[in-house]
Amino acid sequence: MTQFPDLTSFSGDAVLTILGMAAVTYGMRLGGLLMADRLPQHGRWAHVLERLPGAVLISVWVPSALSAGAIGIAGAAATVITMALARNLFAAMAVGMVLVGVGRYFIGN
Repeated sequence: MTQFPDLTSFSGDAVLTILGMAAVTYGMRLGGLLMADRLPQHGRWAHVLERLPGAVLISVWVPSALSAGAIGIAGAAATVITMALARNLFAAMAVGMVLVGVGRYFIGN
């Protein structure tokens, strides 16, 4: 029988790591709030900053879809087509996930 580790106590390193991660996370949020007034509201840089979250998502999404093979590529294509036609993010994600799920169930991965 497998013995489970004791999860009721923490080492000092674990506590310091968690506190450090919390400080960095909230520091980034606070920095964003403090810098928001200084960001450009009009012009080219404002346009770039508006598009940045989408670019970050695409940079994560495309390699993941490509590494999943033909099923992942088909799911990504279905997501893009659904978004272009329906203009509904939830519907587009649902179509892509269902297509990949059904494809993996019937075809395998």
